[in-house]
Amino acid sequence: MSLTPEQNIKGFIALITDQPSVFLAENRMDLEQQIDTFSEESFESLSDDISTWCRKYPDIRKALRKTIKNLFGSTPKNDRGQAESNPKPKPKDYKTDIKNKMRENFRETNKEQKLSDSSK
Repeated sequence: MSLTPEQNIKGFIALITDQPSVFLAENRMDLEQQIDTFSEESFESLSDDISTWCRKYPDIRKALRKTIKNLFGSTPKNDRGQAESNPKPKPKDYKTDIKNKMRENFRETNKEQKLSDSSK
């Protein structure tokens, strides 16, 4: 299966949304610190940054591969739905989406962090 950079990005967003438990507290904090350094220049560079980050965390990398396979494994690249008439998102849009999904799905990390900060 030939994976497009956009599929890798969408798979990462789906992983954050559907399987937030794969991300341990330290992974979440690292991603929150690193996400602003991820490129917005092109889909390829954003996808590369995601892949590079995932290499540090084998469990996340494995879950991402499985998520991508589930999402795109059996659909041909030229399978187009009605959504194709919508404007094509830019890398910056995907990066913003990643940040939003992190805020929505990593809430327990944020709560844990606030609790540990307040107990000091």
